[in-house]
Amino acid sequence: MIGLIRNIVIIFLILTVVYVILSQWSRWRERMRLSENYRAQTDLFRENETEDAFIARGMVRYNRSLRPKLFLSVYAIPGGIATLLIWLAQNS
Repeated sequence: MIGLIRNIVIIFLILTVVYVILSQWSRWRERMRLSENYRAQTDLFRENETEDAFIARGMVRYNRSLRPKLFLSVYAIPGGIATLLIWLAQNS
């Protein structure tokens, strides 16, 4: 029983590291995309907004989108697969 709990904790820690890396990498890519979009805009379309304000507004929209929430599937998919495998092993 102690071995099972130890394995679950280790798997949870590994999945947490994967989740943090994926979410930070995605946020970095979104910031780069917003920065490129700001530089590509002409002065006519910038609305007298600084680059930092433009990126901050874009990151607020990004945080409200579905993409960051999908990274929680890092926990859900392996957990669901493990649950399914355990259930199948018990019922066969």
